[in-house]
Order: sequence, then structure tokens, then C-alpha cells
Amino acid sequence: MIKQKVIQAIEDTGIIAIARHITPEQVLPLAQALYDGGIRVIEVTCNTSGFLPCIEMLSAEFGDKMYVGAGTVLNPIMAQLVINAGANFVLAPDFNPEVVKIVHEHQRLMIPAVVTPSEMLQACRMGIDLLKLFPANALGVNYLKEIRGPLDNLDLIAVGGITLANTADFAKAGAFAVGVGSELINKQMIADGNWQGLTELADNFVTTFRQGKCR
Repeated sequence: MIKQKVIQAIEDTGIIAIARHITPEQVLPLAQALYDGGIRVIEVTCNTSGFLPCIEMLSAEFGDKMYVGAGTVLNPIMAQLVINAGANFVLAPDFNPEVVKIVHEHQRLMIPAVVTPSEMLQACRMGIDLLKLFPANALGVNYLKEIRGPLDNLDLIAVGGITLANTADFAKAGAFAVGVGSELINKQMIADGNWQGLTELADNFVTTFRQGKCR
């Protein structure tokens, strides 16, 4: 089942790469560079111009080598469009039961954003497997630690303000994974065609998260 394969890939690497405001021309060399650095899960955000062609291209090129998702999915129509384009999973900046319903009808992985314990438990009651703690850095590592006191059965992905400097801290605090945007999808490296630099950066993030988990 594709949902379980995506969850396993997220757990194995600890990193979801968040591609925002990239072009269809950039997306394949970018994804290859990330793949070479150990990334196996990438999302294209829906506020990216040409996000549907990007998802289609990634799905066709990588198949089950790299799982492709859509982020910033705000409504059920958008959810249907990205699933039609080939998205293996869907992320949202909020918790919208209507979006969850559409994604679950297609047996895809849904990762909604939550902040409060009430939101987290409501999402779990709807059959959500992974939760997105957003904005994670603004809430802080200690917030994740406190939440995981009574709710240590929840799998939380820290997203928002994730850097190499705080990745290990979130991993140590119990994050299931982290979602990394501009700190990994380096716009200057992309503009320069520095794909090797992006590969090394991706490898650093994967290694740093794993080291944090072991601490």
C-alpha cells in the first residue's frame, strides 16, 4: 500500500524536502540532486507556479524511487487535482476535515498541520497517521517535548523554520521527521546549477537528523 511505503520512507530518512517557487525546468535536476544526497520524499507546494506539471514530471521520472507529494493544499478541489497529477501524499498548513476526506478516499497519506492537543487528537480520530507541527521553530523544541509527554504515541513532523542548526534538536525531542524548505532547497545553488552542492546539503540534513535521533 502506497501510504505505508511513504510513511516508511519518511521514517527512514527523517527529511521531507519542501520545494516552493521552483520552475518545471528546475524540478528534475533539483530532485535528482536531492535523491543523490539521500532524500526519498519531496513535496511541491501548491503556491508554486506550475505545481501540477512539476508533480506530474517528478512522478513520471522517479516512480517509486522518490515519493512525491503536494504541500499547501487548502481545499478539496486542490487535493483532487494534486492526486490526479500523481501526488503520493498531501500536506496542508491547517487541519481541514474536508481535505482529509478526499485524500483518504484515494487511500493516500494525509499530513495536516496541528498545534494544539485538541487538534492533534481530533486528527487522530479521523485516521491521520502523521501530523505536521507547524510552525515548529516558532513554537520551539520545548513545545514538542511538552506535547510528547502525555501524547508520546503521536508521530509529529516538525515543519517551519527548520535549519541544519536545529534539526538534531527536533530529532532528539522526538520528531518523527522534519520538513525543510529554503534551508535545503537553496535558491542560489539552483540558480548556479550547483547540483553537487545541493546533494551535499541534502546528505548533511539526513545525517544530522539521524545523529539527533541517536542522542
